[in-house]
Amino acid sequence: MSRLEKELRKVQSSIQKNIRTPKGKLGEAIRYTFSKPGKQLRPSFVLLFGNMGDEPKKERLINIAGSVEILHNATLIHDDIIDNSSVRRGRESVQAKYGKTIALYAGDYLFALSLQLLSENTSKITNLRVNGSTMQKILAGETTQFGNEYNTSITEKEYLEQIRGKTASLFGYSCYIGALEGGLNKRLARSAQQVGVLFGQAFQLRDDILDYTASTAELKKPVLSDVVNGVYTGPLIFALKKDNTGKLNKLVEKGKDISSSELAQIEYLVNELGGIRHAQKLANDFTSSALALLKDKFSNYSGYDEVVEIVQKMLTRNY
Repeated sequence: MSRLEKELRKVQSSIQKNIRTPKGKLGEAIRYTFSKPGKQLRPSFVLLFGNMGDEPKKERLINIAGSVEILHNATLIHDDIIDNSSVRRGRESVQAKYGKTIALYAGDYLFALSLQLLSENTSKITNLRVNGSTMQKILAGETTQFGNEYNTSITEKEYLEQIRGKTASLFGYSCYIGALEGGLNKRLARSAQQVGVLFGQAFQLRDDILDYTASTAELKKPVLSDVVNGVYTGPLIFALKKDNTGKLNKLVEKGKDISSSELAQIEYLVNELGGIRHAQKLANDFTSSALALLKDKFSNYSGYDEVVEIVQKMLTRNY
């Protein structure tokens, strides 16, 4: 078992310790959320960049990594409420299992718990401000997406700004807070943050590509449900711009009336019109930029190879 794997186990122990308090259905929903861990990418970045510094305070770093994972899960619970998603990580979502009211309170509780855990472990009050700023960016990204429902005119620039807010900002924060708390200077911490933002954009693009290339079983959540709900992601947005015949636009504009056979046509046309190809190119570009910055600023630090491995692996993932 690698050092990172051992430390991630400690992160899970920290989380479990901190979610014991809530009672009743709220407590059940919160503990259900963490009974099946996800990829744990964000706490991994906290730990890897944190360990690059001189003698990082291990327990503090573990708890901060836990606060980041708690924050991430809070956003997922709220995402599923907004999207009315019934599946998360291959099983019922919190909102499907416990109802929207309990899910809403569970997400809110986890936002508060994340901030509390950070405040008890951070070395600088300014890091709390960074956390607050990150939460604002995440929420702004989500509400921008919500405001663009059924908008077939959404531009590539608007889409990229959206994913920078809702996904990339938390990856950037994970790298930044880890680097700072590990003892790296602010200049290097900002470089780490930029690595995270670039990776986060590539990660979200890849996630959106998988909606068109993976099965529900592989992805462990419904595929193409976003199209029916009017949430349009990269591959579809890029394909719509190339839809000279208007065939794809007409199918997409049916919204909630799109049939399963029409969804299959949309999937085919998105591929035919180059939407997936363009999304993959953008993901490759963001990844290349992240790797170049990593090599330039962090190649002499312990943990560099592990960060590179994660960045490369996530670009080619099928889940």
